[in-house]
Amino acid sequence: MKRLCITTIGILGTCLLSTYANSASFDCNKAASWVEKTVCDSPELSKLDDTMAKKYKINLGAAPDYEDSKAFKDRFIANQRTWLTFQRNTCKSEECLIREYKEYIEEQSSYGVAWNFSDELSPSDLPSKNAFGKFSQISQISIYNSGTQRWEDTGEAKNTVSIHSIANKPYLSIIEGVLIFTNAHTCDLGESKAVWSQNHWVINDDQSDKNVELRLYPAFHKGKTQLLLRDMDDQYRRLHCGARGYFDGIVLEHE
Repeated sequence: MKRLCITTIGILGTCLLSTYANSASFDCNKAASWVEKTVCDSPELSKLDDTMAKKYKINLGAAPDYEDSKAFKDRFIANQRTWLTFQRNTCKSEECLIREYKEYIEEQSSYGVAWNFSDELSPSDLPSKNAFGKFSQISQISIYNSGTQRWEDTGEAKNTVSIHSIANKPYLSIIEGVLIFTNAHTCDLGESKAVWSQNHWVINDDQSDKNVELRLYPAFHKGKTQLLLRDMDDQYRRLHCGARGYFDGIVLEHE
């Protein structure tokens, strides 16, 4: 009996020690959110998280050695927080987390992840009501005056992206909007059909020789729902923007 008890205790001890035995980049004993606990429980995700953290530190340490290096580091840190808030932390499945980590690490987009049929989605997979509506951002517009050879502020523009629901098709939406930038260059979304894919909307405008994909990630951040635009491989801009227009990295707030 004594020998059996020792064996049982040993097994229990092993189980307790291995609960968070995987090597994530953070202290798994302090894991609080579903994402953190899922990363700690999965050997694959723990390894990806550790690789992500190492890559982040290397890239942060490789900031250019000039007087604006602090500004570069500040932007790099802000971009990391944006990725965590809008992309990683909005996932609700391991598949979604693995995709986000791999894209971050490999700097390569994974295409073909959008759902095509409503019966493939459980209620928890569908977008929340906050993933629809009007999102906006105030942008300062400057125009170059060739006569004075100076940039002149012409006022502010309210850039807006509207996401409209489609009756009986909760996994689809119609997205429209026009964004205005320096020298009045614009990016026009027109009226684009988007498909919900795990934690973001996907607009595909594929060409014969390349994948063209714009993602829109809604997330609750700083007390309100916000929307991050990600132009995968910077291809969507080339078709829909002027020379100085862009989509990638823009964050708009829900009105």
